[in-house]
Amino acid sequence: MASSLVLCAIPSMAQIANSVTFDAPSAFYAGNAKMPAGSYRVTQPEPDDNLLLIEDRSGSHWAFVECVIAHSETPHAQSDVASNKYGNVESLSAIWVDARKSEMQILPAKVEQKCDQSRGR
Repeated sequence: MASSLVLCAIPSMAQIANSVTFDAPSAFYAGNAKMPAGSYRVTQPEPDDNLLLIEDRSGSHWAFVECVIAHSETPHAQSDVASNKYGNVESLSAIWVDARKSEMQILPAKVEQKCDQSRGR
């Protein structure tokens, strides 16, 4: 059974549109890329595109992930990220941006799809 684990999200000091920073206490998957523990920044290179760039502070680890936008009635109180955990595998699953009435849901990675299939979903 998948459980949701919220990673520690920290809005950028001078947050620009479509940017969120967060600390990952352990390794996780962003799309099909395995990312080590550390500090990350999420940006949306093209505002009208459903593609996000996840990169660590040094720029040595990065990945593009696809997302879908899910709208909500109320704006989010703070920027936040979430992941799904399957055993010892974590996969980035959603990103919320402070004061926005939407959530960016990350499309499942191959590793996450394999975990679902092995559980008979």
